[in-house]
Amino acid sequence: MPITSKLTKLLSVVIFLGIIASCAPEKAEQTVVPEPVIAQEQVSGPYEPNWESLSQDEIPEWMKDAKFGVYTHWGIYSVVANGGPAAPLKSMYKREFNKPEIHDYMTETYGKPEDFGYIDLIPQFTADKFDAEEWVDVMADAGAKFGGICVVHHDGFLLWDSKVNRWNSKNMGPKRDIFGEITKAVRARGDMKLAATFHHGRTYGFATGGKMDKWTEEDRKKFDLFDPQYSDFYWHDGHSTREDFSNQWRAKIIEVVDNYQPDFIWFDGLNTSMKNDTPPVSYVQEAIAHFFNTAAARGQEVVVANKHAGKFNFPAEFGLLSYENGRDMLEDVEPWFLIDRAIAYPWAYEHNKNYKDKADYHTRSLIDLVSRGGVFLLSLTPKGDGSIPEEEKEIMAGIGAWLKVNGEAIYSTRPWKIFGEGPTKLATMKPTQKGVMKPGWNYRQEFSPQDIRFTQSKDGKTLYATSLNWPESGKIIVHSLSEGSDYFPGEISSVEMLGNKDKIKWSRTGSGLEITFPDEKPCDIAYSFRIQ
Repeated sequence: MPITSKLTKLLSVVIFLGIIASCAPEKAEQTVVPEPVIAQEQVSGPYEPNWESLSQDEIPEWMKDAKFGVYTHWGIYSVVANGGPAAPLKSMYKREFNKPEIHDYMTETYGKPEDFGYIDLIPQFTADKFDAEEWVDVMADAGAKFGGICVVHHDGFLLWDSKVNRWNSKNMGPKRDIFGEITKAVRARGDMKLAATFHHGRTYGFATGGKMDKWTEEDRKKFDLFDPQYSDFYWHDGHSTREDFSNQWRAKIIEVVDNYQPDFIWFDGLNTSMKNDTPPVSYVQEAIAHFFNTAAARGQEVVVANKHAGKFNFPAEFGLLSYENGRDMLEDVEPWFLIDRAIAYPWAYEHNKNYKDKADYHTRSLIDLVSRGGVFLLSLTPKGDGSIPEEEKEIMAGIGAWLKVNGEAIYSTRPWKIFGEGPTKLATMKPTQKGVMKPGWNYRQEFSPQDIRFTQSKDGKTLYATSLNWPESGKIIVHSLSEGSDYFPGEISSVEMLGNKDKIKWSRTGSGLEITFPDEKPCDIAYSFRIQ
């Protein structure tokens, strides 16, 4: 594979000047910006940096088997605990630019933005209660088969030990290699894959709202946003270059790939960035090719998620199609795809957060997605100190309790001839913030016991039918399994409820397979039957 000349340059040594021991650099002492870092030399291999070649990578069996993954949104913004991961930076300097209420909160809490900038939050991001093993235990106990973190969000602060950029958790704030500790905890379990999500494709111009003409000369003099010594953190046209940013964007991906070897990577919002060559599409292709080729050399099977294909990230034929909570996902979606969702919104912890969606909501979502050939990716929102909120632990425990009983109907299964049957329709049209109606999914409805979802074993010998509620009548009729059904023309030899050893009464007629539920519930939420 041809190697881009820029990628053959040696990795520059990052100059750390004025970094004091208290986590973040003092503004008065930080006077020199480190030289931009060029990406490491890219390895050769079977994949070339173009979409045609990269699209040949297939979704590995482990992802099709895993079904459920968990990651986190956690960073400097978690210290603010108000407005999610984006609003604190976008709102604190200009009240009219994003969310006025967050601007007011930031000013009241931390002072005027000319006196207290976003980087001044870093010393408060000490992560005293962060425990990587506990985080991974919470994920694994919930039944997640792959787990990790958002390693960098739009603000550009890195949660790994980086030589590419000084603004990272090992050098400042926690003074810890956060992703390194998560990696160690995930690998120690032996049965989990490692996930890393990258959101820094939207970092250039993010702090200034992409509105350079809206900032006055007075603004440029008083806000740290425009101080050249921070041009490697507050990336924008006022004092940075798109070339330097793009070089670092690619170098950061390669650094994480080389040092931590994740199994799964997810990108947020690269389409607009690539259109503006920040980073250029060739840099994105080179980074992904490096990921694929280094993994191939190790015999590692890896996955790249493609969020809102064609509109948000990459061509539709590439990677694992991904939809944010079902947005833009059509009703006839086919395997394989992924839905990502926060355990509760916003996407980061905030004071007095409302956890209106409990374990039943997320579990039923998982059941439905798996029946359609989907994978569920759920994000935790830890507190600024690194602790996981008790409400989130409770939700995760509820999901895990259900999977401990019914995991056989989820893990390592494949979609059946149809995803399911029942009266409740999930696909709908939802208005965007601009009032435009787009396809969406509504999992907050009350489900009927007659809402049934199917999966099957890999060998096709076992069918699983999961009823999404307990019937008051004590019975359900699975119409798709009627005598002479085109879906299931063969004989049925046995019907068993997972988690319950009682003999299940059943009969098959022209109307369907009638199943009588046992007296005792083996779990809450939904009930799976093994049909031979």
